[in-house]
Order: sequence, then C-alpha cells, then structure tokens
Amino acid sequence: MPSAPDTFSLSGDYESRVAQLLSITRHQARVAQGAAAPRMQDALVELEDAISDHLAALDNAAETTRLMLKLPAKRSANGRRGVP
Repeated sequence: MPSAPDTFSLSGDYESRVAQLLSITRHQARVAQGAAAPRMQDALVELEDAISDHLAALDNAAETTRLMLKLPAKRSANGRRGVP
C-alpha cells in the first residue's frame, strides 16, 4: 500500500479547526476506499457518511448561532455559504 507524507495547516477558531480536520478525514476515508478490501470499503463508506453528518451538524449549529446573534453568514465546512 503506497504512502505519501501529507502536510496541512489549520486556521481560524477552534470550531473551524475541528471542521477542517473532519473535512480532511472525510477526504482521506474517500480516497482509501479505492484500494480497500470489500469489508474495509464498507467501513470507510460508513465513516465518510458519519463524518458528513457531523460536519452538517457543526454547520447547522454555527448557522443557528449566527442567526441568534444576527451575524453575517460564514462559509461552511464545504466552502459554500450556509449550505452543509
């Protein structure tokens, strides 16, 4: 199984950093599916789906907070404004 070093930087507040880490993890789970055995593929698909659900929950919580505080919309974890 090939391996390559990956480097990344996190920025923003703690909540934003968590969303960035989850996005990276979701991407790695998706990439890993290609070379995985069938049972591992299933587990990786489930992991990717769960991470997507968690990212959506973070986006929804952030949007609710913004609405309560009447702040302008920020980009969500997937890079679009207000769309999980």
